[in-house]
Amino acid sequence: MTVSVEWYRSGRTVPPADLVRPSRRRLLRLWLRDRLPEPNVRDRTMVLYCRQGMRSHTSWPGMFSEFVSALGALSYGEEHGAAALRVDFRSPHYLDPARGPNWWSYFFERDLMPFGNRRSAGETHLNRAAAKYGKFGGFGDRVNGPTPHLYPMTAGIARAELHRLLASHVAVRRHILDKVDSMRAAAIDPSAYVVGVHYRGTDTARHFPYYRIPYSAFADEVRRTVEWAGASRYQLLVASDEVDFVEYMDRVFPGQVVYSREAPRVRPTDAAIHFNRELPVSGYVKGESALIDCLLLSRANYLIKGRSSLSDASLIFNASLQYSFCVR
Repeated sequence: MTVSVEWYRSGRTVPPADLVRPSRRRLLRLWLRDRLPEPNVRDRTMVLYCRQGMRSHTSWPGMFSEFVSALGALSYGEEHGAAALRVDFRSPHYLDPARGPNWWSYFFERDLMPFGNRRSAGETHLNRAAAKYGKFGGFGDRVNGPTPHLYPMTAGIARAELHRLLASHVAVRRHILDKVDSMRAAAIDPSAYVVGVHYRGTDTARHFPYYRIPYSAFADEVRRTVEWAGASRYQLLVASDEVDFVEYMDRVFPGQVVYSREAPRVRPTDAAIHFNRELPVSGYVKGESALIDCLLLSRANYLIKGRSSLSDASLIFNASLQYSFCVR
């Protein structure tokens, strides 16, 4: 299928008016959600769980969708006078029984994040079915705004504020940061202009915009970006769940492509990595490799991305990072 590709470039282009207007279905969802009860969190510890799909209780969101929800919960807790947020993520995609039952703690230093010196009067468990923030609905909409598939072009919370929440409450484990530092030092030329490129493939055609973006569209945007930056020396830091995309970029830009060789990848027709039970890697490796890719992308000079919570999170780790976003 041949598609027309359009890019939003931060600070240089204007979001298309027809695209950022919420659909009637979305407006109805927001209207209904606004009428659900708010949780009682004042002076209490909010306990955040992984969400479940309404149609299938075995359908769990990916790592960075939950990461964004946790940031939204931190924002909500500060705003509503909570004592703390405790994250208890036990969905099966990233679990490693030897590391404990809560996969959030595999990757981040703290699963309990207090707000100031408030004394907790007990816990509020955010796991009810008929609730604004519960079993089927997290705090991601607070972050993503009324058109969540267009984040970060449109947003409910500014990137600078999300970065503040991240820096104040969330700390990546030191051994993961050390891996990122080591990979970057070994592969990146300090004098090069580094363009991060993130292509999320596999199951993306099941979500907006409901078709696959051609690899060539990303290669073309790399060329435009390098020309716009006036870079005489550049490298491409490529992250993708599809091995075909990495191979394609390596052919088109020989000698310029850097990527994590430890990250699991699949073919375009395979199941998405976090759902894929045939990959010979643990849930922990899936999560750690995704976080390493996210952090590497955040340290680029410029980011070219499609719709993905992984590269959305890169822009939160680095709130000043400019980017191109493939909107359709």
